[in-house]
Amino acid sequence: MKGKVLGKRYAKWIQALSALALIVIAGLTLHDMQTAEGTGLYLAIKAGAEDRRMYDFAVDAAGMLCLLALLLLPCLLQKRLRPAPFLRFASACLAFLPVASTARLVHLADGTESIMLRQAIAEGRLGAALPEWLGELLPVLAAGLPVLVLAVGMVRTGKAEDAAEKAGGGPGKPEGLTEKARPRPWILRAAGAAALALSAVSLLVPALSDACIYLLAYLLLAAAFPLWEKLHDAHPGLNAWGWILFGGFWLRAVERMLEVMSVYHL
Repeated sequence: MKGKVLGKRYAKWIQALSALALIVIAGLTLHDMQTAEGTGLYLAIKAGAEDRRMYDFAVDAAGMLCLLALLLLPCLLQKRLRPAPFLRFASACLAFLPVASTARLVHLADGTESIMLRQAIAEGRLGAALPEWLGELLPVLAAGLPVLVLAVGMVRTGKAEDAAEKAGGGPGKPEGLTEKARPRPWILRAAGAAALALSAVSLLVPALSDACIYLLAYLLLAAAFPLWEKLHDAHPGLNAWGWILFGGFWLRAVERMLEVMSVYHL
């Protein structure tokens, strides 16, 4: 019994340190990206400042606060603010979310980049606009959608096994476990409505397409999060396989960030 308690304690520390490592590498990646793109320098020039360091720090801090908010929000909404769920969600997000350009976001915010209707739509060529838009969506569909489908499929398989077990007179799951882990319907409905709105905006306004696609990928992963957490709660026997899967996500996230740093590092 004591060994199990110590094992759980060490596991929590390992999970917390693994999550911290992801956040630190993400911060280094963001810093390399934004300094290479000249985001902090651009803001310093616009403000008439000679020293860019304060603006570089401001961009780094704002970017990391936004990232942390995105990673923490599903954990807070689902009441799962613990090292293991946070690590799983952070690993999936950093492994599959598109790379967001800080320079483009700043140019959108200060009006440097024009926000106009997609040219093909403005010219009435909807048949040309749709393939163009679908090509922009492919990275999202190739990343977040498989994770969501996998999570839904695993949960449905778990439900079928539970039904068969109960029909055969097996012990079944502890009472109340499914309700505790059930995704909140209003959250899923809100995510679905937001996804439709983002899809429409990305179709109509190409200047906002990158931001919309980033948020669409995030919503797909956020929708999958309560599903895989539900499966984890209902079937502890799959825990080892789950950590193999999310360990792969963690490694993929680190590899992606190191690759981005190798491109942007000055």
